[in-house]
Amino acid sequence: MNGRIVLDTNTIIYHLQGLKPWTDLLHGLRQDQALVSVITRMELLAWPGLTSDDEKQVRSFLDLLVKVVPISNPVEDEAILLRRKTRLKLPDAIVAATAVVSDAVLATNDKDMAALNWPNLKVICPT
Repeated sequence: MNGRIVLDTNTIIYHLQGLKPWTDLLHGLRQDQALVSVITRMELLAWPGLTSDDEKQVRSFLDLLVKVVPISNPVEDEAILLRRKTRLKLPDAIVAATAVVSDAVLATNDKDMAALNWPNLKVICPT
């Protein structure tokens, strides 16, 4: 592993809410370590009821602390396989595929994603 971590949407939400162990997990991560799928970025910014202060906090976190990973052809191909074989929701499959293709650990609180047995997918769920 190269020390990189893909943050699922729930991981960032819990961190921004100040919930442990998520704050502990993200504390000290460098920008070159923290990745998010473009899907996660979209989910965070499209959250129903997002206030302008919340949006500023999310954008600041994304701009300062993470690299947003686009849906490349390899991510797309991996997500298709994940969706077919595991029946994950497509956004979750894209996030997991981003971790696989990026050779990164996936940090999530999603129990279905954490329980996946998928080649080259490493998952942490610190709750």
